Order: sequence, then C-alpha cells, then structure tokens
Amino acid sequence: MKITANKITLLRIMLVPFVLVFLFLGKTFFFAPYIACAVYLAAVFTDAVDGSFARRTKTVSAMGKFLDPISDKIFVNGIMTALIFTGVFFHGRDSALTYINAACIIVMLTREFAISGIRQIAAERGTVIASDKYGKIKTVLTFISFGMYILATAESGNETVDLISDAARWGGLVFFYAAAVFSVLSGINYYLQNKDALKG
Repeated sequence: MKITANKITLLRIMLVPFVLVFLFLGKTFFFAPYIACAVYLAAVFTDAVDGSFARRTKTVSAMGKFLDPISDKIFVNGIMTALIFTGVFFHGRDSALTYINAACIIVMLTREFAISGIRQIAAERGTVIASDKYGKIKTVLTFISFGMYILATAESGNETVDLISDAARWGGLVFFYAAAVFSVLSGINYYLQNKDALKG
C-alpha cells in the first residue's frame, strides 16, 4: 500500500477514538493511560510529518489542504473534550483554577472558530491565510499539555504512580495556560495581519 500525505492525515483522525477509549478505561485498566498516551503521541507524530511528507514527495493537493486543518480540529478538540470528562481540569467546585481552566477552554475554542471564520472569508476573496508563528507555538504547547494531562489520569493508589500523575497534572496545567496565552496572541495577530482582507 502506497503511503501518501493524505493517508497520514486520515490516520490522525482514525487514532482519536483509540485515544478516547483507553483514556476512559484509565480507572479500570492500569496501563490504559499509558497506551492512550502512546497512541496520542503517534497521532501527534502524524501532524508533524504529513505536511513535510507532501512537500518532499511533491504531492501537495487541494484535498490535503482541506483535510489537514479539519483533522487537527477533530484531534485537538476531541482530546480536549475527553479530558474535560476525565476531570483533570477540575480542581474543586470552589477552586479558582477550575474557573480559570474553564475560561481558557472557552478562549481557545473561540479562537478556533474565529480563525476558521477569518480563513473562510479570506478564501472567498482569493486570499490564503497561512499559520502564524504564535499559532504554531500554541499548537506545540497544546500537544505537550494534553500529553501530560493524559498521563495525569493514571491513578492506582500506588504512591509513586500517583506522585507522577500529580506532577503531570500540574505540568499540563502550566503548558495549558501558556497555550491559552499564545492562542490569544495568535488570534490577535491573525486579525491584525488580515483585517484588510476582511473589509467590505
């Protein structure tokens, strides 16, 4: 079977359900969070290589340009939604961190919808909007954050495992906040750089 960039992109979408299944099995199967993290890293790898593979093999296509951002949104938003249900963003009903996390999630989702809207309007007017540096940094920080959060779901009652889980949760929180900051910077930058294309 011939490997193509589009197949690598589709693989990312296909891996999402496996991440979710093992993520939700974390309470009943000791190794589930680690398997979920391994599959998650494999999906992240596909995101890192599909574009470069298409350029190297000179197989950049309209379908690929359509599939890549769609698969990214399915991947990131699917994992984030699953993590919400695991409770890793919840630090107690009256905890300020819980409300801050909720605000960050809303901000990041709003940014995704806003950027999609800006790109659609620009595309209708013949302008192609490329990813900016802040968006790329946001993506990397988000990937690291979600990976650590997946590890944070590992709880066994074993002191060492729970210590690693807690460390991963707080590490994920730091990277998540950083991702939220760059999400805002990216959104502002997208607007400023493309406001002329949106007029009229």
